[in-house]
Amino acid sequence: MKPPGKTTLSRMQRTAMLEAERIEIGEDGRVTLGMIKEPREEIVERRDDFAGIVRMIDAINSDKSLLDRLKERMAAMAKSLVAPAPANAEDDLEVEVVD
Repeated sequence: MKPPGKTTLSRMQRTAMLEAERIEIGEDGRVTLGMIKEPREEIVERRDDFAGIVRMIDAINSDKSLLDRLKERMAAMAKSLVAPAPANAEDDLEVEVVD
């Protein structure tokens, strides 16, 4: 699997909201069908974690100074994650992956 790519706070918030909803619908459905008597605690906690992410992103978006600081920090982290170019390109090894 390739490493995570770029995203936005809005996308992360929407994904967290959808995941919280999916978890809730799934657990409610299992209870309704009689598969379980009540929603599983660890699953409810996971739903609550995703709902917390949604609220945290709301808080970040509502505070301009915090949002600006976050953007600066993310830019600094992105610069530090950029891999340096090889010293000698001739020493690079090409590898072909065969399925």
